[in-house]
Amino acid sequence: MAIPAVPIFKINISVMENNLLQKISFLVLRILGSLIFITAGFNHLLHTAGATARLEQAPFAQFSTWIAPPETLIILSGVGLLVGGFLLLVGFRTRVAAVLLLFILIPITLTVQVGAEGNGPLFKNIALIGMLLFFIVNGAMYYGLDQAFSRKEQLKSRLMAAPALGLLLLLGACSTSTSAAQAASATTSAKPVAGKMYAVLISQPNHLKAAVNTAETITKDSHYQRTQFVIMACGKSVEAFVKGSEMAQEFEKGKAAGVTYRVCGMSLKQFNIDASSLVDGVEVIPNGLTYMFDLQEQGYTTVEL
Repeated sequence: MAIPAVPIFKINISVMENNLLQKISFLVLRILGSLIFITAGFNHLLHTAGATARLEQAPFAQFSTWIAPPETLIILSGVGLLVGGFLLLVGFRTRVAAVLLLFILIPITLTVQVGAEGNGPLFKNIALIGMLLFFIVNGAMYYGLDQAFSRKEQLKSRLMAAPALGLLLLLGACSTSTSAAQAASATTSAKPVAGKMYAVLISQPNHLKAAVNTAETITKDSHYQRTQFVIMACGKSVEAFVKGSEMAQEFEKGKAAGVTYRVCGMSLKQFNIDASSLVDGVEVIPNGLTYMFDLQEQGYTTVEL
């Protein structure tokens, strides 16, 4: 099935994420598709002799039997089909599982199905190849272990980021409370006060609001106009910077507070977002994580939400 080359943000993502029937349909596709490979894997291991005989009699068996004896190939493919099928079933490392099954299915199709009597099994395998390509591109989608572990990591990240964000706000409050004393000191010294440098790494669209609020807190006093504040967007948070996003107002508030915006190029590719669709004033960085390391080396105080 041909996939149109359009940015993913043009699709009604909110409908896809909230439509329970669609979520269940992806789950059913994954489960039923995985059962085919699991059954084939058991057949290769429990009925090795019969599967070996079919391979030996296949029209293009020579294209695979030069690698290893037919019986060895049947056993290895059976193990691979079982492992890949079970991983696909539970939605764990789904893309890796789909790639593994694809590398097993293509040789089987070329050696056993091509040239055999009847086209039914051949086109069945072609349909399975299409399904595997779908999961290679999209992953488990919903109700898989990949999503469960992802939510767990996001929760862990948020719990770890909460104290750091609180510390950042505390630094801003303390800096504001001492601004009067610093201003008095500045009148007796010709040396300029060194600017502060902060960088916040966000991973979800709604993190932008918290980061902008922090920037406004520590830059509202005139003493902090020289403060450098960078918001680095990685992961799903890049969607907040697409033109027409719900976070457009927060984006403008951040610009007014002197925030510098950076967006991870790898995340844009992951979510199929074209850089030309981003709002003005955003710079695309090839790798957001290494960019944060660079800022740390430059003396920035960094926080991850």
